[in-house]
Amino acid sequence: MKCVVVMLRNGDYKERRAEIELLCRTAGYDVSKTFAQRAPPRARYLIGPGKVEEIHSYIAREGISLVVFENFLTSRQIMSLEGVFGVPVIDKFDLILNVFEDHARSREAKLQIELARLKRKLPYIKMQLGRRVREDHPGFGGSGEYIVHSTLAEIQKRIKKIEERLSKFEWRVEIQSRRRKKEGKAVSLVGYTNVGKTTLLNTLTKAGKETKDELFTTLSPKTASLRINGDLVFVNDTLGFIRNLPHELIYAFRAALREIASSDLVLVVLDVSEPVDEFVKKKQMMDDTLVRIGANNIPTIYVLNKADLVEKVEVEKLLKNAVIVSAKEGLGIGTLKKEIMERLK
Repeated sequence: MKCVVVMLRNGDYKERRAEIELLCRTAGYDVSKTFAQRAPPRARYLIGPGKVEEIHSYIAREGISLVVFENFLTSRQIMSLEGVFGVPVIDKFDLILNVFEDHARSREAKLQIELARLKRKLPYIKMQLGRRVREDHPGFGGSGEYIVHSTLAEIQKRIKKIEERLSKFEWRVEIQSRRRKKEGKAVSLVGYTNVGKTTLLNTLTKAGKETKDELFTTLSPKTASLRINGDLVFVNDTLGFIRNLPHELIYAFRAALREIASSDLVLVVLDVSEPVDEFVKKKQMMDDTLVRIGANNIPTIYVLNKADLVEKVEVEKLLKNAVIVSAKEGLGIGTLKKEIMERLK
């Protein structure tokens, strides 16, 4: 599917552009062009009317099937843009959910995605239904209002049902977590998506979990164990994070993230091969995320992964409590295990 990307040109523009284009490719979209505008956000379209017309002309000329906004849109903005472009419009939230759907394997992950999508789309669905009913039933009364209210009631009913199922799943996760903590210590891997957490899990534990060079390959927690000096250690691989991860997604995957907050030790995995400014930004993002999920007071080791891709680690990346490794090549893993046991004493 051919798409165009649209974004406001502010902040860390280059990194945001590279990330949204990679997300599009991961979702299976062919990015034909990226449009950027250096301007404050507008109420109706987010971007200015001149840029809207420029994109509209390009869509018609090039046969574009989808418009992806890097910035988050309101339901009213999406409806207004679709009215002009004549093709579906999604934002980064929807795009992430589309990638999640492609990678969801467990029933719980699929329900978490459906919950996030329903809650996100409820205002949009309400406006779309209202518009259609007003067109089909002038005056918008009687049967028209009943159609809107009954449809929304069904959606709310579905949301409640999913939340009830997920609460049972959360309870099972909690029971499993308590049982493991009685048997040994719990260590959680956290980090930016595609930073190599699952590869590190496999190298530490010989778990043999599937790995791919893609975003968000881990949606449901993966747990494997190892023994260090005879002590049992459970290692949890968790959902990868991304710049401006929406709060609704954090809420939907709270059961998985609760595993992190109940750990005895957190390994924050960073890509040591990235440029210094991007490395520092992602390190700060991970620190902020640990605060958001209530895991900032847990002992932490920074794991600087992908050392096989650099000749020398820049001094700006030599963090306190950091261990340099290559999960792919097995470099530094012995040192990491020793550090893990020291911190778990």
